[in-house]
Amino acid sequence: MSGDPKKWVAQWIGSGLLPAMEQTVDHLRRFFDDPDPFEHLPDVIHRDPGFTCHLFSRANGLHHRHFGMPVTTVEHAMMMLGLNRIRGITEALPLFDPLKGEHAGLSRTYGRAYHAAHYAWVWARLRADMVPWEVFTAALLHPVGEMAVWYLQPERAEEIEDLVHGTGHKSREVAQRHVLGFRYDELSAELARLWKLPILLHDALRPQNAARPRVKLILLAQTLARAAERSWNSHRALSCLEEVTELLHQPFAEVVESTRRAAEEASRAIAPYGLFPVTDELTAIPPGSENEGKERVRSVKNVSPLVSEGAPFEGRPEVLEETIRWFRTVGDDSLNLSAIMRRAADGIHQGIGLSRVVFAACTPDGKSLRARVVRSSEESAEFEQLRLDLQPPHLFTRLMEKPASIWVNTGNRDKFGELLPPELLHLLDTDSFFARSLFLQDRPLGMFYCDCHRNTACLDEQRYKDFQHLCDHVTAALQKATVL
Repeated sequence: MSGDPKKWVAQWIGSGLLPAMEQTVDHLRRFFDDPDPFEHLPDVIHRDPGFTCHLFSRANGLHHRHFGMPVTTVEHAMMMLGLNRIRGITEALPLFDPLKGEHAGLSRTYGRAYHAAHYAWVWARLRADMVPWEVFTAALLHPVGEMAVWYLQPERAEEIEDLVHGTGHKSREVAQRHVLGFRYDELSAELARLWKLPILLHDALRPQNAARPRVKLILLAQTLARAAERSWNSHRALSCLEEVTELLHQPFAEVVESTRRAAEEASRAIAPYGLFPVTDELTAIPPGSENEGKERVRSVKNVSPLVSEGAPFEGRPEVLEETIRWFRTVGDDSLNLSAIMRRAADGIHQGIGLSRVVFAACTPDGKSLRARVVRSSEESAEFEQLRLDLQPPHLFTRLMEKPASIWVNTGNRDKFGELLPPELLHLLDTDSFFARSLFLQDRPLGMFYCDCHRNTACLDEQRYKDFQHLCDHVTAALQKATVL
C-alpha cells in the first residue's frame, strides 16, 4: 500500500462522500415542516459525523461575496446554506442503518466520535471557551480518516485492529502504517483539506499544535473516548482525566463528575441510532455525597485495576510510543514537574509494563525522598506513601549525588543488597528493581523507583533500556519546564 494518503484518496474517495445514518435523515425530514426547524436541526446533525461532514463541505464550498469568513459551526453552516439546500443534502447522501448491523466498524467510530465531541464541548464550556461548538465540531470530525477506511476498506481497518488488540501487539500508529502506509490522522488531514472542513480541525491534526489548549482538549477527548470503550478505570482513562483537570484548573472530582454526566448524556442521545461506544463501567465513579465522591476518586486515581500479587504485568508498546511522542512534541508552556512525572510514570507502568512505579521527590531539606506520583497494580498504602530517609547513607543516598541509574538483580544483589537498610527492603518486599535519579542542572529533584514486586523475572534487559530511554526524555523535558 502506498504511503501517500493523497493517492489513497484519489483511488478510494474521488468525489465520494461518507454516509449519513438513516435515522438522521428521518429525524431531519420530520423537523423540516416545523414552524422553527432551525431550533431542532443542530442537535440531530451533531449526532451524525457523516452528515456534518457534508454540511461543512457544502457551506465552505459556496462563494459568498459578502461573507468571507470560513464556516466553523453547524449553526453557521445552516444559516449559510438555508433550509432548501439542507433538504437537498438529505436526498443526495448515501445512507446506512446501524440498527441493522450495517457497517459495524463505522458505527462504532461514529459513536466514539460523538462521545469525544461531547466531552470536548463540556470541557470547553468549563474553560469558558468563546465558541465551544467549534471545539465540538473539530472533535467530532477528528477521526474522519478512520471513518473513511472503515467505510471503504473495512477489511483494512479490521486488520489494523487485529494488529493492535489481537496477536500483533503493535501500537496503533505502527499498525496503521503497516497496513495503510500512513496514519489515520494523515488521511484525516487530507480529507479535511479536500472537504473544506473547519479550520480548528486542521489545527488539531498538526502535531506542532498539540499543546494549544483548544487542540489539547480535542486530543484528550479522542484519547478518553477510545480508552472508555475498554475500561473507564484504566490508567489511560484516568491519566487523561488528570490532564484535563490540570488544563481546566478544576478539582479532579468535579472533572470526573462532569465527564461522567457527559458520557451518560451522549449515550442517551445516540442510543436510538444504534451507537453504543462505551462500556458498562460508565458509572464506575458514581455520584453521591461530596465526601463519598472524593474518596471514590482518590481510590481509583492512583491504583490501577487489581491483579494478583506477583502476576505478570504486560507492557503496551503503543502507550510507551505515545508517551515518548508526547515528550518530543509538547510545548514548553505545557511542561511542569507534575505533568512531566505523571506522564513518565504512566509510560513506565503501562507502556514498559512495570507493576509498581513511584516518583519520589526530594524534600526541601534534602534529607529524604517522598512519594509524589505513584502507579501500582496492587493496593498498598505503604507503597503509595513511600518515604525514603537518606540518612544514614545507603544506596539511594549515593544515587542522589549525581544523575545515575541502577538495576539491582541476581547478578549484583550481593554487592548492592547490603547497601540498603533492612527495614527498607522489608517495606519494598522485593530484592530486584530499577532506579534513576533526576537532576536539574546540579540540583537533585528526586528519583524514579520501579519494580514488578515479587515477579522479578519481568525485569529484563529490554525493559531496563526502555526505562533509561524514557528517563532520558524526562531529563530533557526538565530543562524546558516552566514550573518546577
